[in-house]
Amino acid sequence: MFSAQLPAPILFHPLKHHLSYIQAFVEHNATTPGAELKSALLTIGGSQLDLYAGPLSPLQIATEVLQHLGKLHLVQPTAYQQYLATADAAYRLVTLSDGTDWVMRWGVVEGRYVHLHPARYAQYTLRVKANVLKTAIAAVITAKKQGKIAAMDTQFINEVRAEWLALPPVKDLSFSEGLGSIIALIKNSATSVGGAV
Repeated sequence: MFSAQLPAPILFHPLKHHLSYIQAFVEHNATTPGAELKSALLTIGGSQLDLYAGPLSPLQIATEVLQHLGKLHLVQPTAYQQYLATADAAYRLVTLSDGTDWVMRWGVVEGRYVHLHPARYAQYTLRVKANVLKTAIAAVITAKKQGKIAAMDTQFINEVRAEWLALPPVKDLSFSEGLGSIIALIKNSATSVGGAV
């Protein structure tokens, strides 16, 4: 699920890669029907990902990348594709104004050929398993719906995982691959992070 609000040709999935966007999503979707939310969460996928928790908004990220590409005369699809083809790994890195590195790949959505995501272990990023992120988002939304935002114990988390995501239970929040930390980040607007979760 990419953000259609961002300028073309940017392809960026903020629900998967942008903490502030996720926090706003949780805040604005507490009353959204469950089926719609489950569908949105499925777009996050099932592998590991890098979650950006820095100061730049998705629009600022897109704008800076487009400015970078413009300076290099790479905004047109053919020029951009050739630029990527000359790289050893079919992607390029760009460093933005906050010092974070972003990966630029070829996007597969029509008109959205500049696919962006944070670089692994870049400044202001966390390495997160997709199921951990999906569980955290679902748990915080469910807690908001039920008025239980402070009472998220292991039993509650496992009920959310079963009902929303058809995932097996976790044994303990503190040791569940950083789940407790990601829930705390989504509930609070902490932005100074780095490392892996």
